[in-house]
Amino acid sequence: MMGAAPTVRPVIPPRAYPPSPYGSGSGTGGGRIPPSPQRHTEDPNEVFRRNAVNKLVESLHADVGVLRKTSEAEVEGMFGAQGVLRQREEQLSRGVKELHDEKEGLEQQLQMVLMNADVLEAWLRENEVKLGNMGNLDVDNAFEPCDALSKQMLDCTSSDLAIEDTIYALDKAVQEGSISFDQYLKNVRLLSREQFFHRAMCAKLRAAQMQASGIIPECSSFLVFLCSSIDVPPKEIDAGNF
Repeated sequence: MMGAAPTVRPVIPPRAYPPSPYGSGSGTGGGRIPPSPQRHTEDPNEVFRRNAVNKLVESLHADVGVLRKTSEAEVEGMFGAQGVLRQREEQLSRGVKELHDEKEGLEQQLQMVLMNADVLEAWLRENEVKLGNMGNLDVDNAFEPCDALSKQMLDCTSSDLAIEDTIYALDKAVQEGSISFDQYLKNVRLLSREQFFHRAMCAKLRAAQMQASGIIPECSSFLVFLCSSIDVPPKEIDAGNF
């Protein structure tokens, strides 16, 4: 072993290192860490003032939003009230116009009533002397028909109206229980039949008066049908035929 040749190791190349971020050691700093830059400190009063201003601005915006919503709601309510008031104004205008028209109509009716009253008063004054000279006057003879047809028309009309009043009185009596319902029906049946005959006679007399005055040349077809339905010839207009 002693005579063996020595082992030769391979040469290791030098390792390259990256440059130091703190600079080389041969400088003025000499390996010292450079001082960090100092931050600028704010004034506490300025910070407080800025925060207070921001808080006030936020509160103001919130108050403005609430006020705007309230104002919009009030404006909408006012618009609705304005529409209601306009409708009521139109209704009142129509009502005033209707009252004005009604007033004018009543004034015209009043003038007509006063005029008719003046006419009646003049007639009464004119005929008051005649009535005094005539003495006792029968009410039935107060109106004198101009002809026989008019006299028959007056008698039939008065009988028709008298029967109408009698039926009305019977209606009241049966409602109050003064008469029985069977007796009511019997009387109404008899009166209605008699009233029908009087009205048929009035229709015949009216047609005869119109024919006599020349309004119609001949008796109307309705009159012929009416007379045939009650078995009376159209030419006979005497009340005794009924």
